[in-house]
Amino acid sequence: MESREITSGRRIAVLLRPGDDVLAGIVAACREHRIEQGVIVTLLGAFTTVTLIGTTGPIEDPHAPLAESVTVEGVEGTGSGTIAATDDGPLPHIHLAVGIKGEGAAGYTGHLLAATAHYVVEVVIDEVLSPALIRRVDDTAAGLPTLAFG
Repeated sequence: MESREITSGRRIAVLLRPGDDVLAGIVAACREHRIEQGVIVTLLGAFTTVTLIGTTGPIEDPHAPLAESVTVEGVEGTGSGTIAATDDGPLPHIHLAVGIKGEGAAGYTGHLLAATAHYVVEVVIDEVLSPALIRRVDDTAAGLPTLAFG
């Protein structure tokens, strides 16, 4: 276990409109407001498509990282995440839970790979001034890049 006290900066609200790429929109808003790192405290709305890490088939090793993804359409959902600083700019890491509207809100949950806004997607980002939030490969987490304090 590792923890740090966070020093917060500004809070911004982002409205993603129909057809907007969700991840690209979040990165664009961060760049516009010069936010290098932060916490996504609110992310909710309607999505035309969402792609999450996941599968509908059997998994050989439930402890290994999953290389497959699932795409669902016509969903509404909510999520949260972090934004780490990289040499290429802010890097969002978001987990999203969505329900398919036309299937009794059948749920899908996972790491967000891609999404497109349907009506509107509302996002609130809290800027983190310190500590530094970075992503680095963690051998204890199956070699995945995980959040770390710089």
